[in-house]
Amino acid sequence: MATKLELEEYLYRRAIDIIESADTDYDKENLLFQEVWIPLAELYKDRLTAPKAEGTE
Repeated sequence: MATKLELEEYLYRRAIDIIESADTDYDKENLLFQEVWIPLAELYKDRLTAPKAEGTE
């Protein structure tokens, strides 16, 4: 199984592929949202929803 860092690297590479594609901006936005941003948020949702530790603000 891939580590979080490997999955994150894959998602960033996928984002670059989408951005450099010949698709329309509208299609790129949809692809980025569906294939990169949602999976990236899922990957780090534990950090997004965890309470902040004292002294890290």
